[in-house]
Amino acid sequence: MKGSDREGARPRVLTAANLNRREEILQAAERVLQREGYAGLTARKVAAEAGFSLGHLTYNFSGMDEILSETYRRLSGRLRERSDAVTAEDGAPMERLDAFLHAGFSPGFLDPGHLRLRIDFWSAALTSKVIAGTERGLYAHYRRDLTALLEAVAGEAPARRARVPLLTDTLMATLDGLWLDWMRRRDEAGVRNGLRGCLELVRALLP
Repeated sequence: MKGSDREGARPRVLTAANLNRREEILQAAERVLQREGYAGLTARKVAAEAGFSLGHLTYNFSGMDEILSETYRRLSGRLRERSDAVTAEDGAPMERLDAFLHAGFSPGFLDPGHLRLRIDFWSAALTSKVIAGTERGLYAHYRRDLTALLEAVAGEAPARRARVPLLTDTLMATLDGLWLDWMRRRDEAGVRNGLRGCLELVRALLP
């Protein structure tokens, strides 16, 4: 990544002003990423987009890896909030699972700019330990939520619950594939059929 990665001491106590400034910097980083991609993300571009000096970036963040990591956390947080909202609603376990799976494929999350961010973050995680750690943590959180929903569908029967790990692995891989396929083909029918296939698989293994 081009740009300044100087280590800067973050304030020990984050004041309201610091928190607001960090949020503005993260919003600016997201806009730069959507417009120019990971390869075009630099500290200078983020600072210019936010209307701040480079000093504000190094004061509020330890470096560009932290900025990118926190931007990814914000992005995933929006998906988690939507997923939490739909699964908190009343309904049978299968209905809540259906809502959970579809939450990640709403129009906002299928926006090309949003998907480009996801792919850029996955790429960055290959070379940055900080970003990789954030990605693993967020992935694990989503996986735990999915597992909990599948366990609710399975009920208490040991034989049914024993199939949950297999279903979790299969659905996680399928969801990643559907996002990538949408990025390539923009096929709404393909997304619908993929999600339907996920649910049919659950019904087949947890009758």
